Amino acid sequence: MITVFSENDDEVISGKFLTAVTNYWFGVQRLFPLVGKLDIQRRLQSPRFYDRLKRDLLKGCIMPNLTLAFVVGTNELRGINLTDFVNQRIDEAFVLDGIQRLNTLKRAAEEGHLDLTRPLFLNIIICPSIDNLLYRMITLNNGQKPMSARHQIEILASHLLDFDELPITVQTEKESARGRPVPGFRKADIIKAYIAFLGNLVDIDNQKIIEEKMDELIADSVLDTDITVDHLEFSSVLQLIVSLLRNEYVSAWLKVANNLIGFCVGIKKSFETVIDTPLQDFEASVRTFEEAFGSIKVSKIKLGQVRRRLVEHFIANYGRLGSCDTNEMIVDFLPLI
Repeated sequence: MITVFSENDDEVISGKFLTAVTNYWFGVQRLFPLVGKLDIQRRLQSPRFYDRLKRDLLKGCIMPNLTLAFVVGTNELRGINLTDFVNQRIDEAFVLDGIQRLNTLKRAAEEGHLDLTRPLFLNIIICPSIDNLLYRMITLNNGQKPMSARHQIEILASHLLDFDELPITVQTEKESARGRPVPGFRKADIIKAYIAFLGNLVDIDNQKIIEEKMDELIADSVLDTDITVDHLEFSSVLQLIVSLLRNEYVSAWLKVANNLIGFCVGIKKSFETVIDTPLQDFEASVRTFEEAFGSIKVSKIKLGQVRRRLVEHFIANYGRLGSCDTNEMIVDFLPLI
């Protein structure tokens, strides 16, 4: 059983921060199974790296605290005993920090003479949104190896964005490999768009920058953005996309990965404007964008990179550019090409 002994408000992520305690038995029986919940959030390292910790656990050390997290609306917590809450819904928790330690605890328990009554201390984060939880996850784990911020987002988003429940058709990588004609988005593209949205950064896979440095830039961008105070959630962006998919031309346009990524970054500045735009007017402006884009010499640019940047610019400034003609849009694009 987990016992909560303090509760505080986390003003940055608009959530709750709890300190709690349980014991090694609960850690092995109830918390260790959570490790596999995120497809092994951080690859379990070779046991030899944690042999010293295992030996110390068997001698009676206190293991450094773990960090668990729940994604739960704060309204659900009103009038609820938090000790009851975390115990009744522990299977919904994620291990944000301490996977290696839990694995070592499990190995120590298998030795047969670990004192399972010893205390295991916990930090518990209760977050109202996936976006804010990812922000906190990156602040906890950024700089640790071998899992990058990008990997953290990809894995957590894969689990928390319930693709079966999304009001759009999502094609998995397996379906793509089989060549199945699914008229929807690729799961990988949705996750890329989410990373771009969180970091306010369209160049999330720039081949000119080594992968490790690119991962650092993504993490820095996420931490520098105002996602914790910006009330626009990615789920709202997906709902807007769903409404736009009713138009055949716009639907096909958004299913191009570079357009989707640019759209998800730019929409942060124009959400209210775009959502109030009649669908036929939005289609007309997208057609104008494509005419303007078609005037660019492809041989002179990095096509995918420029498309993302111009789509982001076009959507971010939709209130001004949505009514432009082709020539006006070309002139506006010139400094960005």
